[in-house]
Amino acid sequence: MIIFISVLNSSFFINTRASEPVSFYVSVKGSDLNNGTQEQPFATLEAARIAVREFKKSEIKLKNPVEIVIRGGIYYLNETLELKPEDSGTKDAGITWRAAEDERIVLSGGRAIDGEWKETSDGKIWYVDLPQTKGWERDVTKPEGYQQKPDGPWHFRQLFVDGKRATRARFPNSDDQNPFLYAIDGSMEHLKLRDGEVKSNWGDEADAQINIVSNWRFFNQWNDITDVDTEKSVISFGPRERHGKIIEGNWFWIEGVKSELDQPGEWYLDIEEGRLFYMPETGLDPNNQEIVAPYLNRLVYLKGEVENGTHVEYVNFEGLEFRNTTFTLGQLEARVHTDGAVMFENALNCRIEKCHFENIGGYALWLHLDSKNNVFHGNTVLNSGGGGVLLTGSRLSYMDDSKIYTPGEAAAKVAPYLTEITHNTVKHCGKLRYYGGGVHIDSRPASMAMMQGNYIAHNHFQDLSRNGIFSFRNQGGNVVEFNEIHDCMQTTIDGACIHFASMNRFNAPNYVLNNYLYDIWGYEQKPDGKPIRHPWANGVFLDWATSNTTVKNNFIYNTGEEAVKSIMGNWNLDIESNLSSESRIEPPLLKEMGPGGTASNSIYPQKLKNTGGVIKSSDKAFVHYSGSWEQTSVSGMSGLFKYNHMQASPVRGAQCTYRLQVIESGTYKICLMYFPNEKNASNAKITVKHAGGEDVVNWNFRMGDRLGFAVEIGKYQLDKDRLASVTISNTDSDGFIVADGVGFIKISE
Repeated sequence: MIIFISVLNSSFFINTRASEPVSFYVSVKGSDLNNGTQEQPFATLEAARIAVREFKKSEIKLKNPVEIVIRGGIYYLNETLELKPEDSGTKDAGITWRAAEDERIVLSGGRAIDGEWKETSDGKIWYVDLPQTKGWERDVTKPEGYQQKPDGPWHFRQLFVDGKRATRARFPNSDDQNPFLYAIDGSMEHLKLRDGEVKSNWGDEADAQINIVSNWRFFNQWNDITDVDTEKSVISFGPRERHGKIIEGNWFWIEGVKSELDQPGEWYLDIEEGRLFYMPETGLDPNNQEIVAPYLNRLVYLKGEVENGTHVEYVNFEGLEFRNTTFTLGQLEARVHTDGAVMFENALNCRIEKCHFENIGGYALWLHLDSKNNVFHGNTVLNSGGGGVLLTGSRLSYMDDSKIYTPGEAAAKVAPYLTEITHNTVKHCGKLRYYGGGVHIDSRPASMAMMQGNYIAHNHFQDLSRNGIFSFRNQGGNVVEFNEIHDCMQTTIDGACIHFASMNRFNAPNYVLNNYLYDIWGYEQKPDGKPIRHPWANGVFLDWATSNTTVKNNFIYNTGEEAVKSIMGNWNLDIESNLSSESRIEPPLLKEMGPGGTASNSIYPQKLKNTGGVIKSSDKAFVHYSGSWEQTSVSGMSGLFKYNHMQASPVRGAQCTYRLQVIESGTYKICLMYFPNEKNASNAKITVKHAGGEDVVNWNFRMGDRLGFAVEIGKYQLDKDRLASVTISNTDSDGFIVADGVGFIKISE
């Protein structure tokens, strides 16, 4: 058939049969005034995006697949390629951005430093003028974030020299016998060193930071230095990233200080002069080196709109390299650093395949909100600031819903799932953010806790700052099989090769099968320069009451603590036939581990979900309050979390009714979730409406699970055609009643 296209005031014809792809071409030698054919390629991805949109407008229905073929070369992007719902493909006609056959394509978020380098008078340090960086000003009160095309002066905190991340001028030096300083005291706002250790010029810098592991020692934070007091030996820092209290023994270094530029491989950006300084290795001339500084935080952004219910669909990327992106300061939550080279937000049925990610500021791929049926397959991720793949919902807080990344009613109800992460290699990651790993699956809403999760198989994860695979609050329904994961926990403690922390005893069933896990370190730095191996480093860690999980046929050796560890009152675990050792062991099917394998345990979708539901007190559609209620909060584990819930005093009558949505008839376990307290009622009335009628239970809210997890009321027959509910009442009670949540799970027909 013949298709007429008008693109950028230029017209051409594409002759193609219905099964053949429609092709547009991009080349570093092209021009955006061209028409995008192989003979007249575009110069930019943006021009190709516009051409595809125009082509789609000419079609009543997209009949042919579309491919944007990118020719070999390095593309220094001036702005993030944003693809929106109108850039979607269809199931039968996907849109693929791919590398030309046998050609290397680099999509760089950086800018080449191509000015003339000159030697300073000492003959060791060189400099190049970068007037576009002059005049940048730091605002320590505001978090940094994504911009499609950054405005204002250019600023960067990374530099890549001949393909490697160079060292920003720091103290102590990275190759010192003890490359850290150690706090002897501190708070959320400052730290104290030993007398004489603080240098006055640290406080004179326009953009100096400390990179510190604070009290919990399972994450790091980047704090802006705002002042130093040499007499008191105190460093004060701004409000960004005050995630943990600084206590004795917390280790850190300081960077971004010109006077500390004293070692080959270090660099410093002077924003007052607009000049970049660099000390090359002996005998090297930076004029003959490839030097790139990052400019963009994100290279590609698939951007659906969650509140409008729109998605980007059937968009694929194949054979591309993604490099040189920034990282941002002011992260909302230490556990979740939201820098990603590629971001899928509200994306369906999209793929990244056979791509390469290196020297990026955060994760390779970040999936956010209502993103499902996406695939990350056969990719390589090296030397990332964060990790491989990040999945997030709208809430990033530890236990409550206070840290909202994306506001909105629709956003609060969704999170990514049904993601396939297979046959990838992720190595040497967590260079900037320690709470990272091969795959990080963060919180999803409680309403999704019983739903299917994600498939993670045949990956090789090596040399990671923290976990290999992590899943957090309300996550479940995940299959993790035939992965090789090793040399984890290099810079933090309290984790594992595979670490689940669902905080919900109703989570959908997980399967951890046939993985090869070894050399899990859990290092903690010490002032004598001799790091110790902390025992909190495990093969598989079922943390925070993670339940309904099968761990079988895994091969695990050289852990800091246990091969398989479970804590905080897990329900329904099946842990068996795992082989562990202190010394090296190998699985009999070693070739099936990692990207080269093909084996599967064939866990079918119906085994990856529970029937029932979890209803939180904030769910207006299913919770009804009467009487006088107030919101209160409880904190725990020395301030690690702060949790909000509703309570009613005995002074005035009050009750709360949870309406249970029953989709299948059967016998259900019904539970309450709340934090026990001595001021709570010991004789509250709980009324359960079920298929057989109505039961009233006297309930002692002073007893329960200390972390607020589920405690069983009883087992009841529920009918899908009959109203079921749980009502909490303070009638004649002797203390507060608590409304936090109700869970119900089918246990038999």
